[in-house]
Amino acid sequence: MPTQHVRNGWYLGAWSDEIGRTLTQRWITDLPVCFYRLPDGTVTAIEDRCPHRKYPLSLGHLDDEGILQCDYHGYRFDGQGVCVGVAEQADRPKAALRRFPLVERDGVIWIWPGAPELADENLLPETSWLTDPDWTHVHGVVPLKARHLLLLENLLDLTHETFLHPTSIGNAAVAATPIDVTVDGDRVGFSRRMVGIEAPPFYEKSCGLASPVDRWQDGDFYPPGIFVLNIRVAATGTEEPEGFHMKVLYGMTPARGNETHDFYALGRDYLIHDEELTKFQHEQQLAVMQEDVDALEAQEVMYATDPGGKAESSIRSDLAALRGRRAVAKLLAREQQGDSAPRTRASA
Repeated sequence: MPTQHVRNGWYLGAWSDEIGRTLTQRWITDLPVCFYRLPDGTVTAIEDRCPHRKYPLSLGHLDDEGILQCDYHGYRFDGQGVCVGVAEQADRPKAALRRFPLVERDGVIWIWPGAPELADENLLPETSWLTDPDWTHVHGVVPLKARHLLLLENLLDLTHETFLHPTSIGNAAVAATPIDVTVDGDRVGFSRRMVGIEAPPFYEKSCGLASPVDRWQDGDFYPPGIFVLNIRVAATGTEEPEGFHMKVLYGMTPARGNETHDFYALGRDYLIHDEELTKFQHEQQLAVMQEDVDALEAQEVMYATDPGGKAESSIRSDLAALRGRRAVAKLLAREQQGDSAPRTRASA
């Protein structure tokens, strides 16, 4: 089936704690995927479409030996996706399911929906902070009825915080402070240093700091769908490594059509046992994401109904977003030409 999405790349398919012995369907790059765990605890993901009559296998049953049975006509498959027979019948058809490359690491299940031979674990970002005992984090996924690229550009142009999130993470300093943009292979990075600014409400409460503060943002986009943001907040004049450190991981995973799975993890390396702070930060994270969802879904309607022919207007602060858009377009073109996978080793 033709798709507008890059498939030769890692996407966040699920959080580890989402997947157990229950069959879980999730659309990824227009492909139906069924996730589940085998009896030894390893996770597997197969195409969620029976080769017999296309019935969703996620509506079937998984037995104690890890055999998945289609509940339409009884086709049975092992953990490798190979048909091992048909229930109540003597036939053993030569049939197999597509099984997707996976990596489960630091509580994340990464999936590669493209050519299996190109799946390279070295392209994954460094995520040890998700399981580092000196850090704590919250995570989840939010459904988004908008195309993947709109979310990507939202994250690579954080000047929108000034206008979309003025009661939480944004203020005038964000839009007023220019960014430095770097491109390394397929990776796009940006950094912004805000010195001696008023603390936005979220950071004032999260860090217990009074204004003025210094706030730093360093974002890295690993095409086609991974974004990591490093945040530091400190009293003005404080140098690294002092100050408060946070990280945000976004998994921007295209679902079906112009819908996207918006995975998130928000972590910090201070007051890690403060449950009230964790609850506050999680509530704020979800509130901010909902503001983004509302904006992006409204934007999606405008893009979907735009007859075209009129060029977009852009300004200097769009540079990282435009570089990100270009990186995805290059990957898609490369893939459609039969070329290979992303060429940037993730290191941040």
